[in-house]
Amino acid sequence: MISLNKITITRYQEQDHRAVCSLLVDAFHGKFHSLIPLADDDITELLLGLWEHDQHPESSQQFVAKENGEVVGTLSLKWKSARSSDRSKIKTSHPSPISQLFKQFGYLNVCKLMAGLYFLNYQPRAKECYIEHLAVRSSHRNKGIGKQLLSWAIDFVNSHSEVNKLTLHVAENNKRAIDMYRQMDFGINQSNYSGIRHLLFKEANWHYMTWSLPLHPRSSINENKH
Repeated sequence: MISLNKITITRYQEQDHRAVCSLLVDAFHGKFHSLIPLADDDITELLLGLWEHDQHPESSQQFVAKENGEVVGTLSLKWKSARSSDRSKIKTSHPSPISQLFKQFGYLNVCKLMAGLYFLNYQPRAKECYIEHLAVRSSHRNKGIGKQLLSWAIDFVNSHSEVNKLTLHVAENNKRAIDMYRQMDFGINQSNYSGIRHLLFKEANWHYMTWSLPLHPRSSINENKH
């Protein structure tokens, strides 16, 4: 656990699940509302019903940034492992029966959210640590929390020999996020048009960005920054 500017970054705990889902709906408001015409609270409840947070420590980790105990940011990392299975699972029996979700939120809304989560999924290659999502609550933006979470991710890569680069996908229109990634030494590796993401999220072009491990000895994740 680290504390920076009154923000505490620590590993996700089960009691953070609802707060993380609510934060994701807030942070990715446009993308969720491109998918389904529901109120934020309803999207949060639907996400809670679909997304089983199934941590596999050998291939994924989720972190939360808290201010005075409130979750204000989150970071999800995953990497390839011989024993890994997908961390974010969509199941039909847990935590909510799919029939109950259909009845509560509508068949089309449930199916569209499931499709959106599926087509955002990415399986990292060997030696690649992938940022599945990095989100900051809208009320806490421009406070450096995103950069703190990215620094945590970079330190994580520095301290784990099974990975040597950090990667992510970002929509081409998300200029603010792209600028932040570039300030943290990420570069655009390739840009692609995605027809299905265009249809689902109204975002046609996506950048695949990378940060590679410098040629110096690995540092500990607990080392102080200077």
